[in-house]
Amino acid sequence: MVKRDVCNSVSKEYSARMTGNQFLYPEFKVAVKLLQEGLSKKEATDKIINENLFEYRSFKAINKHIGAVWERANYLDDYLIEVLLTEPNEIGRLINFYAILKYDRLFLEFMEEVLIDKVFSRQMEVSKSDISNYFSIKAEQSETVANFKETTLKRLRLAYFEILSGAGYIGTNRDNAELTIPLGIYQITNHLEEIGDKRYAKAMLG
Repeated sequence: MVKRDVCNSVSKEYSARMTGNQFLYPEFKVAVKLLQEGLSKKEATDKIINENLFEYRSFKAINKHIGAVWERANYLDDYLIEVLLTEPNEIGRLINFYAILKYDRLFLEFMEEVLIDKVFSRQMEVSKSDISNYFSIKAEQSETVANFKETTLKRLRLAYFEILSGAGYIGTNRDNAELTIPLGIYQITNHLEEIGDKRYAKAMLG
């Protein structure tokens, strides 16, 4: 197994970058597999572009997402890499979800401040208004969020639903979706607790 340094920090700034880089699970798995095969990020990027491994219609789309994919990959340790590449996709998607929590502070705090409370109070559903209310609260706390345009907030709401759906927390309903705890989550959250990432284990509802 390839040994490498793991990035343990999380973005300290709020951003709207999830509007352009959403779940990206197939791309994430392809990129991590290339690193595990011993390629450098540059070599892997060249291979992804030259062979169109993301199966995009244009190279522009690859360039748009590849930076986010690599940044998320930095958060995986050897155990998570092995599980991502060998276990069923349902588990791999949860690893990708964990990487997104590390990647994006605004989404992490959404899980902590909205979804955790819902689970504890047994309100097992999430709606557009839940997400909109969260953004309104954050706008009062952060000038960055306050300056988001309405079109940006709309795209973020859609992105949050896509991420939750991609990881198995909700179905495909985008108005009032039933919230569930994904199968297999404790395999990941137990490991996160063991390595000291208890905040993220809790945010995943583990």
